[in-house]
Amino acid sequence: FGSSHFGSICAAAISLFRVPRPVARGLATMPLPPAWSDVFSQAERLSGTHLRSLMQDQARNDSMFVKCGDIVLDYCREKVDQQAMEKLFALAQATDVEGKKKKMYEGVKINETEGRPVLHVALRAARDASICVDGKNVVPEVWSVLDGMKAFSEKVRKGEWVGHTGKRLTDVVCIGIGGSYLGVEFVFEALKTDPE
Repeated sequence: FGSSHFGSICAAAISLFRVPRPVARGLATMPLPPAWSDVFSQAERLSGTHLRSLMQDQARNDSMFVKCGDIVLDYCREKVDQQAMEKLFALAQATDVEGKKKKMYEGVKINETEGRPVLHVALRAARDASICVDGKNVVPEVWSVLDGMKAFSEKVRKGEWVGHTGKRLTDVVCIGIGGSYLGVEFVFEALKTDPE
């Protein structure tokens, strides 16, 4: 497996290995395909292990760095070891994560609950990229919204967009839930010490 979908695997590792012990045990007793059972077994195996003891293994720590260009993913501070990661990779292969990722990039309607495509990738696509849904490239529409957001935020920063009192805006209240809010929170945390 390449680093292209490694974030998905790490996200799965983080969420599965943080499942409260009783829940993990309850799920592990359900009849599951072998790859899932193997992952839950790893969660159970590691449940009594403290992260400090895992961090003592330098070879383990060194194996948990993935680099792609200038971006480095360090997941050694997650409660997983090589054996657990092998089971997660096996689960990814058994559940066709790579095929699902391909469908996501192609604009296939993989969100079965809502009957629509998952277009997270369109939000990050280059301006000249093409992601088609029902024969229509959605990237230009995404960039139109992104350009509008940029124009608005620049007006706020320059003091051209003012509040009800006519004064510059100095504070922003963000109301959101779940994944819609997490991105905003991550950006805020990353930039909160930046004066601009």
